[in-house]
Amino acid sequence: MGFLDSLMGSSSERKEVRTEVQQSNAPFNVVTSFVPVRLSARKDNMVRMIVKLTNTTNELQLVSVDILLPKKEMIGFEPTCINKHMEKRLGEIKAGVSVELVIPIWGSNQTRDGNYPMELTAYSHYINYEKVLNYVKKRLILRVV
Repeated sequence: MGFLDSLMGSSSERKEVRTEVQQSNAPFNVVTSFVPVRLSARKDNMVRMIVKLTNTTNELQLVSVDILLPKKEMIGFEPTCINKHMEKRLGEIKAGVSVELVIPIWGSNQTRDGNYPMELTAYSHYINYEKVLNYVKKRLILRVV
């Protein structure tokens, strides 16, 4: 049984497995959801993306959120589906405070069914919105049926 021992390890050899929890220095906890859960294909309708951002640091944070949609697909941030990028400046968020942001995502009569990747980035800024201290990226998938 040499082959199975190499895969599973022999019973005489017990290795200690240590898992270390790494401290995350992420300034935010980002939770997202879609209401309704999916977008209808080939219809002029919309889904709301709800972004809940929690400041996990002990300091005041100047925050903005960027969202990118796929360029060649017929979904967007307005009914014509032309805008594929949105930036929301949320202002200063105190330590431990959560902010909820609702963003409409539109489909059109040319929107095909499938899974559409999206990218959400939450930035922590310094002094003004031109300088970035830290950021958190989250990849999302919008389902269209």
